[in-house]
Amino acid sequence: MPAFGSGLVQWLSVVMKVLLLKLPQEQVKDILLLLKVRWSDLTPFCAEEATEALHIIHREQPHLAILHIPERNNGASPEECFELIGRIHASSALPLIILGRDHDITDKVRALEMGADDWVSAGFSPMEFIAKVGAILRRCSPHEQGVGSFLGGRLSIDYAARQVSILGRPVKLTPIQYKILCHLAENEGRVCTNTELLERIWGPGCRDARELLKLNIYRLRSRLRQDPSDPEIIFNERGTGYIIRPSGTGL
Repeated sequence: MPAFGSGLVQWLSVVMKVLLLKLPQEQVKDILLLLKVRWSDLTPFCAEEATEALHIIHREQPHLAILHIPERNNGASPEECFELIGRIHASSALPLIILGRDHDITDKVRALEMGADDWVSAGFSPMEFIAKVGAILRRCSPHEQGVGSFLGGRLSIDYAARQVSILGRPVKLTPIQYKILCHLAENEGRVCTNTELLERIWGPGCRDARELLKLNIYRLRSRLRQDPSDPEIIFNERGTGYIIRPSGTGL
């Protein structure tokens, strides 16, 4: 059984709350049985509609959401699911796992780009599923509740509010962009490899998705550098990864 950091232990010290979205009834039973193996004190919530899901998120503050995306066959469309992903991440930083099919590559990439933390395919290994949930909870646990100051104080991250500002100017980021920036800032002066970033932000199953990382870095840079005269913050180490250089070499 994996050892959890003190921040996560404190976070889950009362009860583990999970929100199950659009899951077939038989899958709900299977998922709950698996989760209770690791988190015996488990409180589940189920929702089919976006409005109901958002009310539960606001009222209950779950630690994790699991969303089922159907296959594109027999007239089924996952568009409502993608709309739900967008609405969840527009109003919260709730960690989100997608249950889908391995061959739905387009839907998988789209979900990850929209901020889903991982994609788990049908027929998954129970032990792997539990390990993935634990890894996501560790990555997303609120281990920092203060304000981080980087680049000589010119870049600040309010962990509790999940807000970023540059030279006092608030910068609106998506959940994925926020996670990437936090990891790079907390490793200021060190090159974070492509594989490291992919595993840290999206999990081990996405370690080869270089284009996904490249696209999100491009969008993050655009948010951070709203004026062409603004100096660069995130630098590319060709073929290796990305770095936020110490104060005096960036910004």
